[in-house]
Amino acid sequence: MSMNFHKTIIFASLALCSVGSVFAGQTVVYKGTGSYVATKALMPLGSGGAAVHMSNKIIATIEPSEVGFMHGTCAGMGHISDVGDDSMQAYCTFEEKRGDIFDIKATGVKGKGSVDVIGGSGKWKGATGTGTFKRKYSEGDRGTYEYEFKITVP
Repeated sequence: MSMNFHKTIIFASLALCSVGSVFAGQTVVYKGTGSYVATKALMPLGSGGAAVHMSNKIIATIEPSEVGFMHGTCAGMGHISDVGDDSMQAYCTFEEKRGDIFDIKATGVKGKGSVDVIGGSGKWKGATGTGTFKRKYSEGDRGTYEYEFKITVP
């Protein structure tokens, strides 16, 4: 067999392997900004801080997207120290369009934090991934944030 034939076979094998890995799991980076309205219940602590139970209603932009926005809800617990520093852990679900939903677990300190994608349905069925968020504005029970999520679907 000629050397060119061997090179062609090797190249074709490598191309098939790389195509297979692309189809095995696709990762998309989603970015956007959001706003929320929170319902909070405070429990004062002896240290001067407070434990916070919260639930949020959210609307956020999402790119890339055909729709351009998504809505969601979150539920979680937080802590506000006696000097006003905050930390939180929450679970959220976001829906872009009917049935296309992904879920996250978020952990934050002083208005910024990390996200683990923990599943979904529709186009995000079985989703995994990571992400970050950063609070832009907060006053009372309202606020805004920006985010970046890297979501992989099987």
